[in-house]
Amino acid sequence: MPRILIVDDEVKLVKKLRKLLEKDGFEIETASNGKEALNIIEASKPFDVIISDIRMEEMDGLTFLKEVHQKGLDVGVIMITGYGDMDTFLESLYFGAFEYINKPVHYEKLVETINKLLHDRERQLKKKRKHPKSRKEK
Repeated sequence: MPRILIVDDEVKLVKKLRKLLEKDGFEIETASNGKEALNIIEASKPFDVIISDIRMEEMDGLTFLKEVHQKGLDVGVIMITGYGDMDTFLESLYFGAFEYINKPVHYEKLVETINKLLHDRERQLKKKRKHPKSRKEK
């Protein structure tokens, strides 16, 4: 069962996404800002997907994404925002976001993005298993 961490300070959205994603078979954890999310990540087993808002108090989503990137965490990140602009979009991609979705979040689009992310991660894992170190490296 894929594990997803939702990081957003919009309580109604988090409750709605949690309910819908759990119904679709995902294991969900939530945090209200990036700082709280980092604490959850450090204290629990790895997540397959992180869905993070950009504008939040205490630690915003871009700072959080940079921290995830700097720690080298192997997790797919989907950024969501109601205040998107091209600079934020490009910065998100630069620091490793898989996708950038504008609010309001359409559930079907989000699930499609999550499934694409999980599929890409599985494909990369298979590729690594299929092609371990070359003979010259052994």
